[in-house]
This record gives sequence, C-alpha cells and structure tokens, in this order.
Amino acid sequence: MNWPSFSLLLCTVLTLALAVLAAKRKVFPAQYYFVATLLGSAWWSTAAAIELLLTSPSSKVLFAQLAWIGIMAVPTFWAMFVWSYVKGYYQKPSWRWQLGLWLMPLVTVAIALSNEMHHWMYVSTLPISAEVGAAIVYQHGPWFYIAALFMYGYMTLSMLVLLNALARASRLHRRHYIGLAIAMAVPWLANAAHLTGLVTLFDFDPTPFSFLLMGCIFYWLVSHRQLFDLLPIAHDVLLDAMPDAVLVINEAKQIAQLNQAAQSLPNMPPNATGLPLARLEYLNSVLPLLWGKELPVEFEIELGDTYYDLRSVTVYYQQQAIGLLLVLRDITHQKLIQHELKQTLNILEDQIEANALLQQQLREEAIHDPLTGLHNRRFLDEIAPNLIANASRKEQPLSVVMLDLDHFKTINDQQGHAVGDIVLRHVAQLLQTNLRQSDYIFRIGGEEFLILMTDTLSEQAIQQTEVWRAALRQQLPQIAGRDLPVTFSAGIAQQSDEQLNLANALIQADQALYQAKAKGRNRSEQAPHQAPYINQACTSPTLAQPQQA
Repeated sequence: MNWPSFSLLLCTVLTLALAVLAAKRKVFPAQYYFVATLLGSAWWSTAAAIELLLTSPSSKVLFAQLAWIGIMAVPTFWAMFVWSYVKGYYQKPSWRWQLGLWLMPLVTVAIALSNEMHHWMYVSTLPISAEVGAAIVYQHGPWFYIAALFMYGYMTLSMLVLLNALARASRLHRRHYIGLAIAMAVPWLANAAHLTGLVTLFDFDPTPFSFLLMGCIFYWLVSHRQLFDLLPIAHDVLLDAMPDAVLVINEAKQIAQLNQAAQSLPNMPPNATGLPLARLEYLNSVLPLLWGKELPVEFEIELGDTYYDLRSVTVYYQQQAIGLLLVLRDITHQKLIQHELKQTLNILEDQIEANALLQQQLREEAIHDPLTGLHNRRFLDEIAPNLIANASRKEQPLSVVMLDLDHFKTINDQQGHAVGDIVLRHVAQLLQTNLRQSDYIFRIGGEEFLILMTDTLSEQAIQQTEVWRAALRQQLPQIAGRDLPVTFSAGIAQQSDEQLNLANALIQADQALYQAKAKGRNRSEQAPHQAPYINQACTSPTLAQPQQA
C-alpha cells in the first residue's frame, strides 16, 4: 500500500467515525444531512484510495466513475445541512425528498459508467505515463462541466446561507458557523485548484486528501467547541425543565421539537419528532385559528378530564411565517378550584337569598298582625312620617278612622275566643275588600282597627264607614251555619295642611269613637272643632258620595 492510498483510507476511517458519532448523538438540527455529507465524503475518499491502489487503467477509470456518487452527494447534502441547521429543522426528509436529493448523483454516476457509449463525462482517459499504475489524465466532457456547475452552485448557496446566518448569529453560534465554513472550504478550494490546474498531489486530484484535514476540523469542533452538543443540550434541558408542554410546529405542519411534558399529551407517540399534526386531532382542529396570527393567541382546550391553557406564538423568518410555538399549561387544578369556588359562591348566594327571604319574612311578621294579616302599630310608626310629609307637600287632607267592634267582649265570653277570632278575621277581610289602594288599615288593639284615608275629607270618610257597615250587614260572619250579628262604631278625625298632626288626629278620632259608643253604638261620629277643608280636586271613586243636604 502506498502513502497516498493509506492517507485516503485514513481519511475514510476518520470520516466514517465522525458519521457514526454524529448518528449516535441526540437529535440535532439537520442531523440526517450532516451524516449523509460525511458518508458521501467517505465514499469519495474510498473510491480515490482504491483508484490509487489499482494498477490497471480500466480499473482506475471504473473507480473514478464510481466516485461520482460521493462527489455529487457531498455538495448536495452539505447545502441541505447548512440550510436546515441554520433554520433549526429537526425532521428527517420524506422518501420523495430523499429520492430527489439522490437523483443528480445517481444520474451522474450512470453517465460516468456509460461514458464509453457517449463520452459525455470524459472525452478520453489515458495514463499520464507508461509506468505501471500511473495516474490517469481525464479529458472532461460536457456533463463534467454540468456536474461541476451543479456542485459549485450548491457550495455557493451554502456559503451565502452561512454568511447570512453569521450576521444574525449569537457569539457561540457564530464560532460554529465559521468552523463549518472553514471545514468545507478546504476540500472545495483544493478541488478548484485542481480544476484550474494549479495543484495536484501525487498526480491526483487533491480534493479527497483534503477530507483528512476537513475531518480533523470537524473533530475539533465536536470535541472542543461542542458542535451539536452545547446548544442542543442547553436547549433540551431548558425545555425539559419546563412543567408546561412545549411543541414547535414547522411549515409542513409537523412537530419539529417537543419536550418531555409534551410527550405526555394524549395520543402522543413515543417518538413524535416529525409527526404530522393531522395525527393529533385536538391540535390539528385548532391549527387554522393559530397559523399566521401576528399576535399571540390564547384559549382553553379540554382533553378528556384534563384542561389546558393553550398559548400560540407564530415564528417568523424574513417576515414569513415559518412555524408555531405552542405552550400547553395544565390548568386542571385551577379549574377544579374554580369549580369548587363557584359551588361555594352558589351556596353562599343561596344562603344570602334564604337569609334575605327570612329577613323579609321576619319583617312581614313584625309589621303584620298574625291573626288578621293586617298591618300593626309598628308599621304605623314606620310609614307615618312619610305619609304626613306627602299629604303636607300635596296640600291634601288626611282622615283618620278609629273603628271598634260593638260588644266584642260579650262575643268572646259567650261564644268563646275561637269565635271571636273568626269575627276579627271576617271584619278585617271585609274592610280590606272595600278599601282603596291608597288607604292603610291597621289592627291596633283587641277589637280596634285604624284606617288612614289619604286625600279624603272627614265627610267622605264617614260615608265610607257607612259603606263598610252596609257590607257587614249583608255579609255577617257564619258561626255553625248561622249568621252572628256584629256591628261596629267609628270615630273620624280630619287633619288639614294647617294642623297636620297624626298624634292629634288619633286622639280626636278616639274621642269621636267614644262619642259613638256613648250614643248607642253601631254609628260613626266626626271629631268636633275641626276647621273646614275645601279642595275641589279631592275625589274618591270608591267612597259613597255625600247626600245633598
């Protein structure tokens, strides 16, 4: 074995070792393309080593032709590696995309192998001298220049992408980009020097030999500059330390990356990197609401018994939406707390409502007479100030009627208190039925009732008592199927704006009631010494009209 062949095989071993090392590492951006680039380099250097080992010119030409698979694969996959690494793409390409990438290398090697039929690749392949094992001089055909244009086009694209990334990269990333550019510039500068006839090595293309230096640079970047290691590890540690599920969605609507929390989402397969989002219906269904939104989007989703707060941020590159960052926070505990709090609030509201009803009930009981249901003296004390103020403001008369059942004690003594209660309820209902809505009736004693009649003259009030008396004669209380004769006496007092005083009116009405009792009962008397009150607007449709004198 000669030294050139040994050097190339050593280069092959180093390149393959780097490829194995890269393939075994944790997933990093463009991993597939990087490994493919190294394998293409190994193929190229291997074919070149065998070409140098062989002595037969035809065998040398054969391995030179086979080398075109690696020659074309290296720039193709390197360009894809640089592009995907800079953009942070993790997913492996589809088989259609892989077939497209391998198309040019396969077509080129096919043309090279069939060169004797058309001479598109080599016009002639002659030994440089008559010496055994002498190097071959290749006169290039048209397809060679097409292939060279293809290769250098890819390499130019790679350099442009790296230069653009350098301007935007962080300090550590910038060192990685510069290292990558130097590593790949070495073989392509050697290749350019060979094509232009400036440099040869052992009468051979120096490009495969430069792969040894390229491998050393890559090894130094991996071992000393932590290429593919430092940032991905820090990135993964950061993501995996987050309790929230984090997913990165690429332009192809696939999961480009996810953390351990996201791996626990429903229906998530063990290795979800590259998984089409269509496989996860609960995310795919909301994707139209998220994609391309300029502002972050946030809403809640329910997955079985678990609730998540989903936040989405569109990722832009050169003003184009290239992906989504999804963060799903488990808010089940908060939802349960909210549910419990809502239930507690509902219970409190029910208790407050029950307390309010109880208070209303207690108030009603406090201001009503439990036997007859009429208002009592306590309610009279509450409404009296407003009632007086309203009558004074409107300059309206206020009549007070004090009503007492005749011989009620005799009914209680002879018939019993139960009968007395029946009589009281009967009279109370009769009075309420024949009362205006603006008037107030109270039970203020055992058999005493008080009626306040707003906007009413004492004469009208007397006539109204006669209406009640007539109604009572027609509707006597029924005791054991028989009518029980019941009558009442009434005293009326009127208060005008000039002397509006309810306390005085009650005293006057009570005095008038005693007069009615003294004059034989079952009658109504008006309190004496009242100033006349004249108000043409005073009307009472439910009161009987006064008789013409």
